[in-house]
Amino acid sequence: MSKSDSLLSFDEVSFEYGHNRPILQEVSFSVRRGMKVTLMGQNGAGKSTLFDLITRTAKPESGQINISNNVTIAQARQVIPRDLLDLTMQEFFERCFKEKVYDIDVKIEEVLEVVNFHAPHDRIIRSFSGGQQARLLLASAIIQNPDLLLLDEPTNNLDKAGIEHLTDFLKNYKKTVIVISHDADFLNS
Repeated sequence: MSKSDSLLSFDEVSFEYGHNRPILQEVSFSVRRGMKVTLMGQNGAGKSTLFDLITRTAKPESGQINISNNVTIAQARQVIPRDLLDLTMQEFFERCFKEKVYDIDVKIEEVLEVVNFHAPHDRIIRSFSGGQQARLLLASAIIQNPDLLLLDEPTNNLDKAGIEHLTDFLKNYKKTVIVISHDADFLNS
């Protein structure tokens, strides 16, 4: 694959936490548009660090990370930040966009359907259960319709129906997805 075909590439990227704690050593890979990539490994193996490097919340010690121009990236984290827990669901989703979205209610309903969840848009985030918050985190990444969707343990706190809904969505998703999960059945499907 030529570099022009890739949406994202790592070229001999190394990263460490502190002195002598290497997490990644000279890692190289490319991801083409439309690919679905799954990452599985032990805790501490560097999976989430890859996402931090892709989103530029971490910087490599050496090597080069190349992301195609104008690529939009959204990440579904594992936990809703504390400072967002007192927002309404609508305010939570509005924060996903840099500019005001005028048809936000329609977009919220569409994305809630994807994650198999329904609730009033004026409900406070804190009032939702852990599983419901997991669905909202997933929905907050999907609603952005990014070129590159990063999902970190998206099946945590999802019931069987939620996992099936997510699996069907991802199978039909036309854009690029990178998924970190310990759920082998989910990754295999």
